[in-house]
Amino acid sequence: MAQLPALPIINGIYNVYTSPSGMLSPITGIPYLGFVLSEGDYVDVTRADLASAGVQVPYGNKLYPGRYRFVRVSVNATYSNFGFGYPVGYGLGTFIDNAVIAAAGSGYTITAGGASSGTVSINSSAAGGTAATVSLTLSAGALSSAQVTYAGANMTSVPTFTLSSVLSGGSGGSLVAEQYSSPNFISSFDSSSENLSYVRGVALTTITSAQVTAGAWIWLQELGDASVYVTTASGTPASGNQAVAATAAAVTTNSSISTGVVGFMGFTIDKPAATSLCRVRLQLPVVQG
Repeated sequence: MAQLPALPIINGIYNVYTSPSGMLSPITGIPYLGFVLSEGDYVDVTRADLASAGVQVPYGNKLYPGRYRFVRVSVNATYSNFGFGYPVGYGLGTFIDNAVIAAAGSGYTITAGGASSGTVSINSSAAGGTAATVSLTLSAGALSSAQVTYAGANMTSVPTFTLSSVLSGGSGGSLVAEQYSSPNFISSFDSSSENLSYVRGVALTTITSAQVTAGAWIWLQELGDASVYVTTASGTPASGNQAVAATAAAVTTNSSISTGVVGFMGFTIDKPAATSLCRVRLQLPVVQG
């Protein structure tokens, strides 16, 4: 993805966008696809950029030097767990990217016709949404290739395939779905996340339920000094406390938490206080994609 100049971006960094380009045509209302922004584009913001743009303290919220990225929000996200300074996670894909033959097995025949070689269409489980479809090839009784013909939609978990729905006999075969995954596809930091081991970044805006359902793009911060909304300041609050995200967007700071724990975000710069913003020097794994 492209690195963009900071100054044209900063003033719109708190917005919720309804197109993947960040802009709509003023005439047709249709998104300019890639005209200005592309999903995954990022800006490296300096203190000089912030001073030039005059947005150091907009709306009572502060931006600090760091890396900010344009990302897509999952339709499974919980809108109430978004807000300025809230942690966000990686989005769980709502369709499959690929179907992999984990084991070829042996002795299978196609139920419709009884052939030990040929191609058959197999559906996945719905996984909370619409099932995916795969073209599965059998060769001498063993699974030999798989091609996704329909990726499914609106899934809330990884789907599965039941070979016995289209094949007879045989054993040892396994067809596995690979869910869509992208570092530029995010969700609220809760059960809608791909997992809760890693925080993807820090959100810069609230979002409505309707915007989540309709599809939305936002900016998040993934590197640098970030304003983080602290829910609980445990132990002895001090600069250098460790900030850790929990489910439902809660962030706890504590001097006794070890790095590497689930939800680790970084270290506080200021003395944290409960239910307030605190600067945190982020230490998040950053993946380009």
